[in-house]
Amino acid sequence: MITYATLFGIALALAVLAMTVGLLRSETAGDLRTLAATGAGSRTRRALTATTAGALAFLGALLGTIGGYAATVAWFSASTLNGGVSALANVPLRSLVVILVLMPLAAGAAGWLVAGREPPVIARQPME
Repeated sequence: MITYATLFGIALALAVLAMTVGLLRSETAGDLRTLAATGAGSRTRRALTATTAGALAFLGALLGTIGGYAATVAWFSASTLNGGVSALANVPLRSLVVILVLMPLAAGAAGWLVAGREPPVIARQPME
């Protein structure tokens, strides 16, 4: 059950992250055009998007994990159910590694794969 909950949480987090990175790319489209016009290749644009996606995923996973454990410690400290804070001795290390390591890597890889296209119009600035 923990594995399925972890996978569902990761899929949901990656979907939200994809929307966030998409919004960031649309906001920085002018900067990407400038990079392309000055000779930056697709590798540079891919690296920027992959780094942004990976950093956002890692920061979100880290803050979510810390917040979740802080709330759990507070809950079990106030509760005498299941032996109090000692109930937290069984840490799901595999799930935490997947969340804190594999999810940012997957986000970075997805950012790398979808960010390599040349901007459609380099010569003209869009009207705002």
